[in-house]
Amino acid sequence: MGMEHDERIRRSLDRVRTGTGVDLAFGGVVDDSRGLLLSHFFGPTVGALPGVTLSYDAGLGGRTVALRRPLAVADYVESEAISHHYDGVIRAERLRAIAAAPVVVDRETTVVLYAAFRSDAVIADRILSTLTDEARELEHALIVARTQQLESDAEAARTLLTRIRSVHGQLRALSAAVTDSRLRRELREIAEGLALPEQREPTVPVSLTERETDVLALVATGMTNREVAEALGLTVLTVKAYMKALMAKLNARTRYAAVIEAQETGLLP
Repeated sequence: MGMEHDERIRRSLDRVRTGTGVDLAFGGVVDDSRGLLLSHFFGPTVGALPGVTLSYDAGLGGRTVALRRPLAVADYVESEAISHHYDGVIRAERLRAIAAAPVVVDRETTVVLYAAFRSDAVIADRILSTLTDEARELEHALIVARTQQLESDAEAARTLLTRIRSVHGQLRALSAAVTDSRLRRELREIAEGLALPEQREPTVPVSLTERETDVLALVATGMTNREVAEALGLTVLTVKAYMKALMAKLNARTRYAAVIEAQETGLLP
């Protein structure tokens, strides 16, 4: 998780401690191996907890990761509901009553929030409710942030693909205009390097000529038949003839359907 997520976790823990009066509010982030790294603390510690990674399904935190629901124990080292892999750490911090609430994103625990007392105080329903509410709010915030990031990544990918298709068309047009055969071949090789690996097999095997690829590459950038003709030094009627042949080869009813078919089968970016 990034700095923004870390700050969200810290704010949640600050509200937990302020709103409940517990001695220590802390939290951890689940890593790829489903271990829980304790890394955020509000309240004094003796240094035993920070940096500890809890194993999946071990102790209160690991159990919370596995079950994906809030848990609480009145006395950690005496509880029969959890394993006791971390009793030494808990004793060092002199913690007794502890509650833990998971933050679940895409049906996986990603963060665990804790509230703990060092005294004989009881984890009352109000404290557990506050902890759970903060976990749900953090869960919502992380889902929103993740959705926004995915949308941003998708938009960036679309922009990059549009640029790749434009460059591909420009290279095809430039290669068609040069007279040096060696340079023409090199330009075409560069253009073909921009095409995506074949994503699916075409309905029937398709092979395009160099000129057909030139025409279709420029149509893919949004050019009209007249603009394609001007770019390639052809007549409009010749471009139309190429497009008719291309649509037949690609089993497409429109020029844009031909472009999509060529893109999906890796003939164009």
